Amino acid sequence: MSRKTIGDAFGGVKTTLEEQRAIWPDAIHPDAIWEGPMFETPVAFIGFEACARFFEFLLATVQEFSTTVVGAYPTQDPDTIIIESHGGGPTIHGGRYTQRYFSLVTNKDGKAFRMREYCNPFQTYKAFGREHWEKGTAEIMAKYNKPWPASQAKDPITLPPI
Repeated sequence: MSRKTIGDAFGGVKTTLEEQRAIWPDAIHPDAIWEGPMFETPVAFIGFEACARFFEFLLATVQEFSTTVVGAYPTQDPDTIIIESHGGGPTIHGGRYTQRYFSLVTNKDGKAFRMREYCNPFQTYKAFGREHWEKGTAEIMAKYNKPWPASQAKDPITLPPI
């Protein structure tokens, strides 16, 4: 069996939660960080377990979540790429999650190491329910985030709270 990547997890192929869980150990670095700095309360999931729990939270609401890459742009760092994509899927509430993403993805040891993703937070709040989103992400960060790993530089841009 070939090694799976983050593209296998969210690359437009419908999968079950069990199939996703089997992909993540191959695709996500132990020191992975997934950041969403554009939310009113920015999110940062630190470490494999926190990232995996966030993905499960996403898939609990959008069970057929998938994305389609429309552009990939290299950076000066050969391990970092900017990806433009769109995605979503039907929600368990009978609605539809539709989103456009710009993601800065850095790989290390063949795994997703740092994912800084920009999207329209209002689309997320609409699909998940703002209270559900904020409560769920806060719980994941409080319970599963590891201390910031020495292997990861902090975001050089920090905005003050609103």
